[in-house]
Amino acid sequence: MSSAGIDKVRDWILGRHADRTELAADVNIIENRLVDSLSFVELVYAIEDASGAEIDFDAIDIEDFQSLATIEKAFFA
Repeated sequence: MSSAGIDKVRDWILGRHADRTELAADVNIIENRLVDSLSFVELVYAIEDASGAEIDFDAIDIEDFQSLATIEKAFFA
């Protein structure tokens, strides 16, 4: 992934987990508890900030937030 926006999202996730230095594009960030229900809203705001687009909370599809690859496809393509 070369998008500066997705790099910002990766950095946000890694910044919350000092024990991790890398995050592959296909790692399920929800199943691996890198993002939980309490930090999900913060993730949405981090994606909005990085993409420059507003995300409609009423139309969120959780599948778009499973990994960096799905986030990039949904919000940075």
